[in-house]
Parts: sequence; C-alpha cells; structure tokens
Amino acid sequence: MSSVPRLPELSLPRINSYRLLLIAVHVLLPVQPVLNQYDGVSETPPGMMKCVLGWCLPKGYQKLEQPNPDKAVIVDVQLEILDILGVNDKEFSISLSMYFSVQWEESRIQSNNTVEPGHWSPVSLEFLQDLWVPNIFIYDLKSFKSIDVLKRLAGVWIISGKDVYYNQFCSITFLCPMRFERYPLDEHICKFRVGSTNLDINFMRFTEANLEYHENKRNTILDYLIEIKPLNQKDRILDYSGMNFSVTGFEMRLSRHVLKYLYIYYLPSGLFVVVSWVGFLIPPEVVPGRMAMLITLFLVLINIFNIVTTNSPNVETMTAIAAWMLVCILFVFAALVGYAYLLWKKKKSCLKRKRTRKQSEEEGKLRQMRKEDYRSKVDDVFLVVFPIMFIVFNLIYWPMCLGGRHANG
Repeated sequence: MSSVPRLPELSLPRINSYRLLLIAVHVLLPVQPVLNQYDGVSETPPGMMKCVLGWCLPKGYQKLEQPNPDKAVIVDVQLEILDILGVNDKEFSISLSMYFSVQWEESRIQSNNTVEPGHWSPVSLEFLQDLWVPNIFIYDLKSFKSIDVLKRLAGVWIISGKDVYYNQFCSITFLCPMRFERYPLDEHICKFRVGSTNLDINFMRFTEANLEYHENKRNTILDYLIEIKPLNQKDRILDYSGMNFSVTGFEMRLSRHVLKYLYIYYLPSGLFVVVSWVGFLIPPEVVPGRMAMLITLFLVLINIFNIVTTNSPNVETMTAIAAWMLVCILFVFAALVGYAYLLWKKKKSCLKRKRTRKQSEEEGKLRQMRKEDYRSKVDDVFLVVFPIMFIVFNLIYWPMCLGGRHANG
C-alpha cells in the first residue's frame, strides 16, 4: 500500500513572543477601519450621538422635536401609482398599489463628507428610528400593507446633505363615499388625502403631491373609466375644531362603463316591452297565443329584475336600472291587464246575450260585428298609446340620469 505524499516542511525562523505580538498589532490596526467601512458603521466622532456612512446626529439631538421649531416643516409627498387593484362597490373602497414617498428637511444632520447639490446618499433603514419623522395621516384609510420580499421594500436617502427621503412600496385601501342612485349610469369622485395627525398648518405644511400614474400600464380590468389628478386648492385645507390642517393627495373621478349594461339589461328589456305590443295585433279570440306571450315576457322581466337587484350595490332608495326594469315590467303588466279587460268584456257580453230573448240571425251577426269592432278599436288605441308613453318615459329617463352623471363632475 502506497503512502500519501506529504508536502515538504518549511523551516521558519524562530521568533520570540514579544516580537510576534508587535507584528500582530501593526498588521491588525489598519484592517479595522476597512472592516468598519464595509460594515456600514463608522466610528462615532466626538460630539456625535450616532453615525451611519458619515452622516451623524449630534449629541443632544431630540427625535421628538421638529427640525426648526420656529417655522413649519415643509413636507413633500410623492405618489407613484403602479396599479389600481380594484373598486369594491359593496364595501365602498378602492385598492391601490403604489410607491409612497415622503421628503422633509432635517438640518440637524451633520457630515464630513463632500456633499454635492442633488446628490442622493442611501443609508440604512434603521437610521430612521433615530430621526424625527412627520406624523403622516391618511384620511379614510382602511388598510395600509407594506410589501416584503426578504425584508420590507423601503429605503431612506439623504439628499444634498439636508433632506431626508423615505420611499416604500405598499398596497393601500381607502374608503370613498360612493352613492349609487344612478347605477349603472353613476359617476363618483374619490379623494385620497394625506395630512398630519395633530400638527396644524402652523407646524407642518404639505406641498402639492407629486403624482405619477399611467393608465395604459394598468394590469387590471375595472368597471370604471378612471381619471386621476391632484387635489383642488380648496380641498388642501381642512378646517377641524377651529384649526386649519394642510392636506395633499389626489382626486379620482370614476365613470362607470355603460356599454355592457346597455346590451345586457337595457336593450333586451326594452325589446321585450316592444314585443308585448305585438299582442295588440293578435285577435282577442286567440287566447292561448296572446296570453302565453304576455305571461312569458312578464316572467322573463321579473327574472332579469331579480338579477339586477342582486348584482346592484347597496342604495338607500332605488337604482336607475331598477327603476327602468320596474317600468318595463309595468308596461308588460299593463298590456296583460288590457287584454284581461277585453276578455272580461267578451264574457260579460256572452252572459248578457243569454239573458235576452232570442234574436234573429242577422241581428246576432250585426251585434257580434259591433263587439269585435269595439275590441279591435281598443287594441288600436293601446297600440298607439303604449308606444307614446314608452317614448315619453325614455325622453324623461335618459336626460335625467345622464344629466345627473355629468353634474357630479
């Protein structure tokens, strides 16, 4: 069995313990600052409380106090909307995914670094725990969820050596006071407002939000056409308990897509009403055909009405489409009542003929012709009156609903 080859032994000079200690000290001392540099933690200079990558907080720094107590802090908010995740009509809420960014001046940060104007210096997210931060409040907020991968998707930068910039990727759901009386011809204005929890305009002021949104990059399919723009100036001041609070954010105009409701609900139900008028052309003596057609149309419209009320959002009174369906049902029901009136007149005439004395054949035929002529005239009147009433209803219904839709804007 062959033996494993061994490396030749090196002969090292003998060094006593004292010299070995001196060599170790001289070698390891220059290495320590390099290690600290790569760790992102630098030695704290005298007079400083904490330093990160050359950015230091002086001793005596109070994170509970504003940077400058003598004037209001100017806060910039940047809202980069990536996608509109959904509009929930049942819960009166809107869900968004966005980059939520806040920037404010912190003049108490000190540094020996060479700072160029407009230069962004990233720092650790934990550095934010030692800084004063504005107490941001989102009005009508339902949920605010930060997105995590390995860690929270957020970052902190020092801009130009004096501004702190915080950016976070999040999913936000906020409430909107929607009213659906004109559903599905409705239009809503929802306001996403950002302000301070308790600092009024004398202590904190928000600039106009830097808004970014691209409709063509949206991944979801919504029931609305959405337009987003910054808040109006009158909405940027909130009067609460005698104090004025600065507010920023954006305004969303939601206009529902009407086309699919027109061909799913409005057009079929309107055609059913028109088809019911065909019954006025069928002789009243043809009871099975005329009655079966009217009852079938009546039941189909009731079924559509039940579907509409199930899928409609909650309202205090009645939606526009529910009113439309009720009127269509009433028109078919009125045609059914009109035909029942003719059958009642026919039955009454038969009973009257039995009580009278026997008439001649010619008199009987003449009397029968008069009755048929009367029933035909009644159908002719219905055939004119019903379309006129339905046209008048449409002339009132559509301008009222569509006019109210544009008035909300």
